[in-house]
Amino acid sequence: MNNNKIMILIAAITMLLVIGIPTVVLVQKRHNEKLYNSMVLKINEAAKKCVDEEVCQDNKIFIKNLYDNNYLSKLVNPLTNEYISEDDYVIKKEGKYVFIENE
Repeated sequence: MNNNKIMILIAAITMLLVIGIPTVVLVQKRHNEKLYNSMVLKINEAAKKCVDEEVCQDNKIFIKNLYDNNYLSKLVNPLTNEYISEDDYVIKKEGKYVFIENE
């Protein structure tokens, strides 16, 4: 009888781990994607505003320009916990703004 209780306990713990670990990893991955997408959206909206107000005229809108013209405050990449490089830029492709990170 004692062996049955131990086996049931081991099976229950194993099932929790098999289900729990992938679920935690998936939730964390989705959370990081949402944080990153939110940051990119903020950058793209700042670039659009800069273009709409005719302050940014170039095809490439560098993050440094957005910082200098106060369209954007210093941002931290939520995945790397580092500041967004001033050499990164936004371009307009097919009517949409696209954030490009230099590596």
